Amino acid sequence: MYRNQAGRSWISKAVVFSLSSSLAGIATGALLGAAGSLLSIQFRVASASLLAVVAIALGAFEFSGYHVRPLECNRETPQRWVHMGPLRWALQNGLALGCGATSRIGFWLWYAIPIGAFLTGAVEIGAAIYGTYGVVRGMAVWVIILGLSRHVTDDISLWLIGCAEAARTLAAGQLTILGIAVVIMIGL
Repeated sequence: MYRNQAGRSWISKAVVFSLSSSLAGIATGALLGAAGSLLSIQFRVASASLLAVVAIALGAFEFSGYHVRPLECNRETPQRWVHMGPLRWALQNGLALGCGATSRIGFWLWYAIPIGAFLTGAVEIGAAIYGTYGVVRGMAVWVIILGLSRHVTDDISLWLIGCAEAARTLAAGQLTILGIAVVIMIGL
């Protein structure tokens, strides 16, 4: 019986975490989209053009072996949250991570999310862009719970850290492709 209660506890925390992460992403994106709508379309297009070139350059630096450290808070969510109860911890952690900017980011690619949401100038599109990030970040817990932990023999956190270089290369490739796609769409 204890085992079933512990399993339900994990599921409850995972659901709260996933939902709060998703809602944080949607709300943040909607706010950024609304703020972007206050700017002229010409300014937003010019900004997107400039930032696309910056994205291509940052991706090229990463591919050539020069790691340009992204601007970030570079911190974990507060440990004291763990002691506030499992559901409250899941809620606060999900909100913080779904927003993204309040914790460690690690990749320049992440900046495409808030910038893209802002430069669209549309609440719905901003919410969709950032909301997708929040959903993906919130669903990571399910990957760990349902599958990944079964295939990794060592501590999962050590396995994830070991994948950092491959993730950095993948993110650099995606950033470069995104920059090129924006340049093509805008027609520089």
